Amino acid sequence: MTNAWKGALILASGMALAIAGEVLAHGEPVIVVDPAIVAAGGEVTVTGSEMEPDETFTIILEGTAASVSLGEATATGEGEDAGFVAEYTIPANLPPGSYILRATTEEGETAAADLTITAPTEAAADEPVTVQEPSGELHVLDRGKSLPEVAGASIVALIAAALGFRLILARE
Repeated sequence: MTNAWKGALILASGMALAIAGEVLAHGEPVIVVDPAIVAAGGEVTVTGSEMEPDETFTIILEGTAASVSLGEATATGEGEDAGFVAEYTIPANLPPGSYILRATTEEGETAAADLTITAPTEAAADEPVTVQEPSGELHVLDRGKSLPEVAGASIVALIAAALGFRLILARE
């Protein structure tokens, strides 16, 4: 078997496995947390979708420092449009950090979303946390070099060039 046929066989096998993985993943429950960054003591809205009607999920906030049960949510609706929308208050004494908000059924179905919790503020319950977005301003970098840096780099370049020419002449 030639190398081209082996490569084609490996590529076809990989594509078949990728398609099978996508088919198996279809229909899994999905949750979204809004906002994704919240101060301790603030509120989040959890939206679930692609669920079965009347399916009950336990909502747990998991982190390295703590694991907290926020409550339950039951999917409403019909068919593939079943889901839930629930609001939860993040405990004010929760340490800042990265957490995973997980929705789990008794049958073991699970959905997860990332949530970042910041230090509590006095206005945590009243105002949403704002995230500073990157700007489009150009950065001004000082790329000037001192005389010793330029001289040192030049000397190293000259030595490397001289050694290169010597090797070329030695081969002839």
